[in-house]
Amino acid sequence: MDDIKKEGEKKKVHYDNIKHDYKIAKSAKSEIDDKIAEWNDLYVGKMKNKENRSKYVAMELAKQIEYMKPNITEPFTNSSHPIRISTTKNEKRARIQQKYLNNEFTSEFGRVEFMEKLADIKLREGTVWVKTAWNYKEENKREVIEHATMEEILQRGENPDKITQDKFGKFTVEYNNIKCTKNSPDAIICRNEHVFPDPDARAREEMRYICYRKHMTLSQLKESGKVTDDMLDKLKNALSSSDDTGLGSHRNAEAQAYGYKENANTKDVERQKIAIIEYYGYYDLNGDGIAEPVVAAWAEKQDVNLYFEENYLPNSDIPFYNDVYSAVPFSLWGNGVGFFIKDDQNAKTGIMRGIFDNMALANNGQKFIKQGTLDYINFKRMRNGEKHIFVNKEDGIQDGAFNQLPQSIQFVLGLVDKEVKEHTGVDAGSGAVSNVNNSEDSGGQLTLAQQRMAGMITSTSELLGKIFNDWLKMAEVFLNNDQIQALFTESEQQDIMAFENSEYTKVSFKVATNAQRQIRLQQLNMLMQQAKSLGQSMPAELINELVAEMFELFDMYDKAEALRTYRPEPSPAEIAMQELEIQALQLANNKTQAEIQELQAKAGAYNASAQRNMMDGAAGMKYKDAQSYEKYKKAETHEINNALAPAKFITDAQKSIQGVRNDIRK
Repeated sequence: MDDIKKEGEKKKVHYDNIKHDYKIAKSAKSEIDDKIAEWNDLYVGKMKNKENRSKYVAMELAKQIEYMKPNITEPFTNSSHPIRISTTKNEKRARIQQKYLNNEFTSEFGRVEFMEKLADIKLREGTVWVKTAWNYKEENKREVIEHATMEEILQRGENPDKITQDKFGKFTVEYNNIKCTKNSPDAIICRNEHVFPDPDARAREEMRYICYRKHMTLSQLKESGKVTDDMLDKLKNALSSSDDTGLGSHRNAEAQAYGYKENANTKDVERQKIAIIEYYGYYDLNGDGIAEPVVAAWAEKQDVNLYFEENYLPNSDIPFYNDVYSAVPFSLWGNGVGFFIKDDQNAKTGIMRGIFDNMALANNGQKFIKQGTLDYINFKRMRNGEKHIFVNKEDGIQDGAFNQLPQSIQFVLGLVDKEVKEHTGVDAGSGAVSNVNNSEDSGGQLTLAQQRMAGMITSTSELLGKIFNDWLKMAEVFLNNDQIQALFTESEQQDIMAFENSEYTKVSFKVATNAQRQIRLQQLNMLMQQAKSLGQSMPAELINELVAEMFELFDMYDKAEALRTYRPEPSPAEIAMQELEIQALQLANNKTQAEIQELQAKAGAYNASAQRNMMDGAAGMKYKDAQSYEKYKKAETHEINNALAPAKFITDAQKSIQGVRNDIRK
C-alpha cells in the first residue's frame, strides 16, 4: 500500500509540474490572441458606427486574402503527383514511399479542404499550426448462427466466441470478427486559441513542450482505451459549459452568425463534449535525470488526470509544426495580412463614409425654417414632400448649402488602393504568381510581389515536407503488410520492408502554377530543338527524359514512366551477332577452365612429392626443398592468377551480355 501511495504522490507531482507549464504558456499567449482577434474583426468588417451615419466598411482585408489564397493553394492541388522523395539508401523503396504519399495526399486525405483552411488561417491570423497524427479504427462484425451442427461449425474453420447447445443437440454460435476499417495518416489544422507552445522558445526546435486543447465526448474517451471507468464517472459528475476564453470566445461570438451555437450540448451525457488538454514535450518521468519524450492529458475544467506516459509516436517528437505569413524574428508567431493593411482599410472606410454621408444629406435636402413660419400640420406636409402653406413671411424657409466633394478624393483613394497592393502584391486584375511578367523589361523574371508570394509557397512546402516526413515514420510502424504489398505492381518484386529506414528519406514538392508550367514547357521545347539539330550525337535516353518531363507537366506520369523504361527491340542481325559473341566467349571460357585444371593438378602432385621429401630427407635438404617449394608456390599462384584473369573478364562480359538480353526480353 505504501508503494502505491508513493507512486500516486509522485504522479501528482508530475501533473502539477506540467499544469504549471500550461498555465505559464496560456498567460504568455494572451497578447497574440488579442492581435488575432483584431485582425479577424478587420476581416469581417467589424467597426464602431455613429447613429444616423453611413455604416459602410471597406472590406480590403477580406478581398486581398481571397485574391491571395489561390496563389498558395493552386501549386499543391493542381497536380496528381506533387510529392518527390530522394534518399541515400534505397531508390526502389523511395519510389514506393513516394507512391504512397502521393496517393494519401491527393486521394485519401482531402487536400483541397486542407490547403484552403491552411491558406486562410495563415493569411488571416498570421500563424497556422498543424498536428500530425495517425488514424486507426476497428469495427466489430458480430455474427450469430442458430441450429448449427458440430460438422457445420468445424467446416467453418473459425473459433467461435460463444457457443451454446440446445436440448435437440444443435448449437447456437456467436462470432465476433474485428476488422480494421481505417489505418492511415492525418494532419489536423489547429485553432490558434487551442495551441499553447513553450513561451521561452524562439523557434520550434527549442520547444520543451506544447499544450493543445481539444474537445472530446465521453464516448470518444472510452473508445480511446486510455481512461478508466472511474475517470469517466468523475467526468460525468462534473460536466460543464464551454471553457473558451479570449480569442476562443471572440471566435465563437462571430461564428454564431454562421450557425454556431455555444453550449449546444446533447441531452445524453455520452455525446457531450469535454475540453481535454494534451501535453507533448520532454519530462523526466522515470527519475533518471534525463528528460524523455512524454505525452499527458487531463480534463481542464474538471481537473481529472487521464494519462501520463512515454510518447507513443514512432519519432518520439513533438508532432506540431507551424508556418507564418510574415515572420517575427525569434518568435513562434507571425503577423497576418491585417497587420499591414489595417490603417489602409480604416482610412478608406472613413473617406467612403464621409462621401456617402455628404451625398445622403444633399439628396435628402436641408431646410432652415424661421420660427413661426409653419404650423405643425404644414411642417409635416413639407417634410413628407406634400403641399404646404406659409403662415408667415415667404422668405421664412431657406435651402441649406452643402460642400462639394473635393477633387482630391479620387487621388487619395487611389493612393490607398496602391498602398494596399504594395503590401500584399495582388489585386483583382492579376495574381501574384500565376501572372508572370514576360515583358522585355523584366526579361521573364518574377516581380517583387511575385517573389514574395513565391516565398510563401516555399514556406508552405517546407511545412508540408515536415508533415509528410512524420507520415513516413509512422507508416513504417503502423502500416500492415497487406497495405504495403498493395503498393506494388504485378511486375515488381514485393518488399514488406519498403518503409524501413524512412528517416533517411527527404520529402520535397514539385509545385508549379499554370504559368510556370508553360514557361517550363517552352524551355523543354527549346532543348528539344537543340537536340534535333545535334542529330545522332544526342543520346536517345536524354531525348526520352526530356519528353518524359513534358508528360509530367500535364500529369501523364504513367506515360512518363513508360518512356523512361522503354527499350527498343533489337534487329535480327543484332540478335545473331550477340549470339555469336556469346558462343565465342563460351569456347574461350572452356579452354581457360581446362588450362586452370591442368595447373592445379601439377601443383597437387608437386605438393605431395615435397611433403614426402620433407619427411624422409635430411634437415638441409628439407630446408632447400622448402625454399624451392615456396618459390614454386609463388610461381604457381602467379600463373593461376594470370590464367584466371581472362576467365574473370569473360565471366563479367557474360553477365553484361546476359543483362542486355534480359532487358531485350523485357
